[in-house]
Parts: sequence; C-alpha cells; structure tokens
Amino acid sequence: EVNMDNEEKDKLKEFKGLTNNEVVISREKNGTNIQKQRKKESLINKILSIFKEPMFLLLIIAASVYFIVGEYGDGITMLIFVLAVCTIEFIQETKTDKALEELNKLSSLNKVIRNGKKEIINSEEIVVGDIVILEEGDRVPADGKILYTQSLGINESSLTGESEIVYKNKEEDLKNHFKLNMCYSGTDVVNGLGIIEVTSVGKNTEFGLIGQSLNNIKKEKTPLERQINKLVFICTIVSITVFILTIIINYINHSELTLTKRLVDSLLAGITIAMATIPEEIPVILTVFLAMGSWSLTKKNTLTKNMKAIETLGTVNVLCTDKTGTITENKMIVEDIYTNSETFIKTLYQSCPQVAYDPMEMALKKYCQEKEKTNTGSITKEYPFKAETKMMGQIWNNKELCVKGAYENVLPLCNLDKENYKQVKSKINEYSKEGYRVLAIAKNDNLKNIPNSLTEAKLTFEGLVALYDPPRKGVKESLEECYSAGIRVIMITGDNGETAASIAKKINLNNYDEVITGLELEAMSDDELFERVKTTNIFARVYPNHKMRIVNALQRNNLIVAMTGDGVNDAPALKKANIGIAMGQRGTNVAKESADIILLDDNFNTIVKAIGKGRSIYKNIQSAISYVIAIHIPLALLSLFVPIFKLPTLLLPIHVMLLELLIDPTSSIIFQRIKPTPSIMLEKPRNIDEPILNLKTTIRNILQGILIFIVTFITYLYLIKNNTNINLSITITYTILVLSIILIAYQLKSNNSTIKSFLEGLKDKISLMVNTTILLGLLLLIYIPFLNKTANTHPLELKHWIYIILLTLIAVLPFDIMKINKTKNLEN
Repeated sequence: EVNMDNEEKDKLKEFKGLTNNEVVISREKNGTNIQKQRKKESLINKILSIFKEPMFLLLIIAASVYFIVGEYGDGITMLIFVLAVCTIEFIQETKTDKALEELNKLSSLNKVIRNGKKEIINSEEIVVGDIVILEEGDRVPADGKILYTQSLGINESSLTGESEIVYKNKEEDLKNHFKLNMCYSGTDVVNGLGIIEVTSVGKNTEFGLIGQSLNNIKKEKTPLERQINKLVFICTIVSITVFILTIIINYINHSELTLTKRLVDSLLAGITIAMATIPEEIPVILTVFLAMGSWSLTKKNTLTKNMKAIETLGTVNVLCTDKTGTITENKMIVEDIYTNSETFIKTLYQSCPQVAYDPMEMALKKYCQEKEKTNTGSITKEYPFKAETKMMGQIWNNKELCVKGAYENVLPLCNLDKENYKQVKSKINEYSKEGYRVLAIAKNDNLKNIPNSLTEAKLTFEGLVALYDPPRKGVKESLEECYSAGIRVIMITGDNGETAASIAKKINLNNYDEVITGLELEAMSDDELFERVKTTNIFARVYPNHKMRIVNALQRNNLIVAMTGDGVNDAPALKKANIGIAMGQRGTNVAKESADIILLDDNFNTIVKAIGKGRSIYKNIQSAISYVIAIHIPLALLSLFVPIFKLPTLLLPIHVMLLELLIDPTSSIIFQRIKPTPSIMLEKPRNIDEPILNLKTTIRNILQGILIFIVTFITYLYLIKNNTNINLSITITYTILVLSIILIAYQLKSNNSTIKSFLEGLKDKISLMVNTTILLGLLLLIYIPFLNKTANTHPLELKHWIYIILLTLIAVLPFDIMKINKTKNLEN
C-alpha cells in the first residue's frame, strides 16, 4: 500500500489514469517504453570490415606466401594469428551494442493508476499519459511531470554525475535543465513519495536520447593505427616491387635454363624475397605490446577494454575529469562549525533522521557521534525535508524541537539581534567563498505548542555547520605531474561554479578563476566555444549534451582528449573522446561499456600512471619497428644483388624461416620488456601528425641496414670469387647476418653501448632464453649433418668464428658513435 494518510489517499482518488483504449492509442502515437535498438551489423559484414585494414590483408598475403612455398606450419600459424587478432577486433566492435543493451536493462515493476484503479505493471508497458506512483526504493521508469509530492527525494547521479539528493516539487521550473518538477527515467527514489504523469517514454526520455547519441558516434582511428597503416602500406609496396624485380633479374640472368625451369626458379626466388621483406612482425609487435601493456595495467587498477587505447594514452594532451568522486572523495565531511552553544552537537544530531541515506546526513551523524554520546530519548514528531522550505526537524520527548536547513530559511525563525545576525552572515559568506555547503542549526528546548509546520516555529540559533567533498589524497601531486608532462586538465562538473572553483584552487588547477556554466555554454555557438575551450579549465552546472560539445570543441583544436565519467550522462562523451575512462566502483554499466578504460579504484592518480605507461609502450613500439625496418633492408638487398652478380643462391626458405624465428621473439618480447625512463612524464605529448618513425630515425635505420648488407655481401662475394666452398661461404655469410640482427636489437634498446646493453640484457631471464634458443638453432644448422644438407651449410672452425665476430662488430658498432653524441646531448 502507498504510505499516505487518509486525506492524501483521497487526493489519490482524484487521479483516474488512462483507460485501456487510451493506453493503446498512446502507445501507437508515442511509442513504447523501450530504448530503440540500432540495427545490428551482420557477423559477416563485421568480419569483412575488419579485413579491409591493410595490416590484416598483409597478414593474409604473408600466410599465402608460406603455403605457396610449402611452409604449411608457418602458414597455419600465421592464419591462427590472423584469427586471434580478428577476434579481438570483433569484440571491440560489439561495445556499442553492449552499451545499448545496458540502457534496456532499466526495466522494473511499477505502480500505475489505470481505469481509476492501482495496477502493477512492467515498466516497458508504461505509455505517455500514465499516472505512476513513486515510492522510496523505486526506479523512475519514464520521464514525467510531478502531480503530487511528499518530500520526494531523487538520486539523479546516473544522469547528472552529482550525488546530492534532489528534492522535487510541483512548481514550474524554467531555470534548470533537469527540472525540479520533473522525474527522469533511470533515476532512483531515495526519500518520500510522489505521483507523476508520464510525458516521455523509451527513446524520447533523457536516457533514450543519450542512447541515440551513442548510436551516432563513430570512434576515430587511434594515431598509432593511422601511422602503422601508412607504414605497412609503404612496406608492402616496397616488398612487391622487390619481389617483381627479383623475378625479372633471375629470369634474365638464367638464359641457359629451359623456359619452365627459368620461370620456376625465378618465381621461387621472388617468393623467398617476399618472405624476407614482408614485415609481418609489425602486427605481431602491436598485439604483443598492447596485450602485455593491458595485463600490466590491470595490476595497477586499470582495466583495458580496448587495447589500442593504451598507446593513445601516451598522446593525450587534455584530460577532462569529473569533480565528484574522481578529483574529490565523493564523501561529504564536516569541515568546520560556528557556534557558541554547548548543546550544538546534541541539537545537530537530533535534527538528523534516525536512518540516514543522504551522504550529507551520514557525514553529520558521524561527526556528532565522534564528538559525544548522542542517545537522548525518543522522537515524538518528524518534519521531513521539503524542497519548498529546505528544512527538516524532529521533536524529542514532546518538548525539544531540533531543526536544520538552509540558512536563509532557518535564520528568520531565530531570535537574532542585528549585531549577531551580521556576524552570522559574515561567517556564512566566508564559508560560501570556500565552496562549502552551509547549514544553520536551531532549536526550541521548551516547546509549549507543537507547530503544524517548521515555518511556524520559534527557534533559538545554535550555530552553523560547513560541509564539503574533499579532494582525493595525491590529486594535487598528480596534477603537477600532468602539467610537467604537458597535459592540460579540465574539470567538468554538475556542481555550482563556486564549489568547483574552490576545489580547483585547493588542488592548484590552472586558471581556476575562469568558469563557464551550463547556461553560458548553452548560449554559445560552436565557434565561440571553440575559442573559449583554449583557456577555460572549469565547466560547471553542465548537462549531458554539454560534455559532448566540450569534447568536440577540444578535438576541433587538434587535441587528443581523455574523458572520465561514471554516469549514463557521461556515456556519449566517453565514447566520443579519444580515450574514455569509466569509474569501476561507482560507474554505471552504460558508462563502462562506452569507455576504453575502466579505473578499478576510481582514482585520478591512477589515470596519470596509465598515461605514463602508454608513453612507455609507444617508445618501445618505436624501437621495435626501427629494429624490424633495419633488419629487413639487408635481407631485401641480399636477395636482390646476389642474382644481379650471378652468385649462388644465398638465402633459402629455411634460412628465412630461422631469421623469422629470430626476428619475431626479439621484436615482440625483448623490446616489450624495456623499462620506462624516469623522465617519461617530463616530456611533452608527441604530435599526433608525426610519423611513427621520424626522418632522422628512418635514415639511421636504413643506413644501419645498408651497412650490414655491405659487410655480408662483400664477404659472400669475396669468398665465392676466391673459390671458397659454396656451403662454407653461405654459412659464414649467414652467421654474420644472424649475429648482426641479434646485436642490432641491443643497440636500439638503450642509449648505452651495444656491448654493454647486450651484457645487461643477459641478466634478464626472458632475453637470455630467447637469445640462447636462437644461437642453439644456428649451431644445429651449422653442425648437424642432416641440416647441413637441407640448408646448404657447413661446419665452422675456430678461425671462421673469429672472422665472423670481427665482421659482425664492423657491421654494427659504427652506429654506437651516434649514440654517444645523443647521450651527450641528453646530459646537456
């Protein structure tokens, strides 16, 4: 039964509700109370869209090449890898569908009045015009205008992001976006009761509009994706060009063979060079680096839903964050009291409800209980909080009335003289400037008559209490770290401007005295906002559509935006931002599904650590790709110049296969394990338009690859021209190539010398295992008779190893000179 007295139940009888026929008409006209679902893309279309990406096409080409040359094991392995990456992409494509599904989970049972009778129906059956009864604990099923309220308190944090309980009334509200005379779908009743007439259902509610905006948002490719696609495209063109040239050169240079033999040998030579030059390691690098980065971040309270977002974190130069619960504790505390009364604590406690749900009430009771014993008798009458009076109170033991509420309503009921009133107002102004919420406490401890309402009471002023939501520990330091890293921080909150500015001042947020409110933003054009976001760091009293506009304006300024949020209202902005960061503890499911990253501890400090990790991963990816480029150059040139000079074939498929077994783990494991430098968060964010490898680095990699080619090719040419055994010549040249490829990894890994970096790398068990496996495979190829025959190799003597080591050092160490100069510049 509805908790109403007889008079109020009589009022309930005035509401007849819709008839069955009117329900049908309303449903046909205004739709159902179900969020409109986007037409799901077919499984086949999703998979085909994934394979349009150049890197996936490249993987399939590489797999096809392996099958053509008969390397079925490698071909199957590559296809398995393609399937794994495809699966990851497919999972990410379903995020929006999941977010919309969460919007549809708002269904529940609700009480309505139809045909003059109370009925209980599923919320999906509610239509426009229905009369809905709301009680404490109910979830509001649809948007509706209030017809009757009895201390109706609504938790609208799922929409607004603010935890303060909103008390509703019937009076027309022309001021607020979320109106006080309206209840909104998806919010929760935490106090009192109310009756509403439904005005919007399903897709037309505030929740529904957010769901529709999610449908219309397309996530842009990450900077790394764009850069990698360009790089892979260029590498593919180079590989195809060398492939064709190799076939032509081999065909021309073997005119003594039959036509069929010339074509087969030329094609096999071309396929071999394709295997050697196609950089299929690049997608492997990305997957391994990002997967391992996701795993390591999980251990630091950061759950990654979109692996690509990890790298994008390193490019972030603007971080938009909520105030409540992210920068602050989302927990009200009593900051100060102003009183001359010895009974202030007792009066404050006795003005609170016996069971507290509101965070403010909980904070007040906790404060009082910590100060003194508060068991003082029994309550004989309650005056619930009402939005009209903004006061509440209780009578204890039939004689003591204790009241608290908005100071502007409580003070007129107290017997303050002008001087005392002036002092109290001065203190209130002082608290307000600090952004505190101020309550006045009063009492009448000798009650003669019980008043019908608190506005009729005569009270004695007891004092003031100032409350606020304090900043999280470490936020101030993390903010300084953001500024050192070139990251701008913007506070976006549903709270008022004074409170936001006060918190911003406490944490040293830049330009904290400039605030744009939701009403001001509403009046701005997109072009005006485009200019204002360049300097404004606080947006207060914002609504859901405002957050999207702010993100859009920042992105128009070519900024990489990370956006934090926890409510349904944050979902569109989370999805639109380059990086969406949802709160794991208090975040709604819709916010989590729309985000790329979830903070398991809801801590601003964790975001900063994740950004540092993202930067570190990107640097490691750069080093790994530099390595891949450098080692593919000698492979391509050797495959091209050996037939030009009519030398015996140097690289066979088995040689290339061993090289791939060397390159893959080196590029994807050893480089992934590089630890971040201490100065990683003292650098500015990289320019999103710069290529993954700048011109200087690219030239260096090319020259390094050319030097290895020169040393190996001249060695091979010299040995063949001096009538050295062909298999021995191949073995010596191939061993120089393998050792050079190993040493290049350590040259690119750090700023230390190659030898020092190599010796330090041996201390790492994983790196030691990788290198040991590679060298063991090389030794087996050299000294096992069966493999000698298969790979055209020959056992080496000690003198051969001395020559090989010297030539390897000549091929690699000259570039240490460049590292010495770089180290000196860093020190200066």
